[in-house]
Amino acid sequence: MRSIWVLMVLAIVGLQACSSTQRTIPQIPDLQTYEFEQVEGLLKEEARPLVVFLHADWCKFCENMKQTTLRHAQVVQTLNHQFYFVSFDGEQSAPVDFAGQTFSYRPNGRDSGTHELALELGTVNGELSYPTLTLLNPNYEIIFQHSGFLKADEVLDILERAR
Repeated sequence: MRSIWVLMVLAIVGLQACSSTQRTIPQIPDLQTYEFEQVEGLLKEEARPLVVFLHADWCKFCENMKQTTLRHAQVVQTLNHQFYFVSFDGEQSAPVDFAGQTFSYRPNGRDSGTHELALELGTVNGELSYPTLTLLNPNYEIIFQHSGFLKADEVLDILERAR
């Protein structure tokens, strides 16, 4: 009976020791995203390059990039502090006012279509594919485009060269 009490006391002490040890899980900051309509006002406050992530709902590579690359702590920190980041569904139907123009959705089938802004910013070598990462300078000039999945280290390298 005494050995049961000793085991219980040891178990309680062990549990308290484990619970008092705090494990700190590093917090990944949220990626600050903007709408195209917000960018002009932001650029008046502080000129920064603009990073546009073009994606589509059905695109598995896009989703993978959202869940991995765009959640990487260093990528998030760099984008939040040195760029304006816009995540844009290239098949959305709502018109978008950007850079003094209104861009609209172009249907190309019964239940499909492409947004004109996605075509403008994401066409590489005559084709639009998802995902596409496009960088623009504060004058809205395209300074970089890449079609396809990018890993965090690749994005960081691109962002470093764009600064």
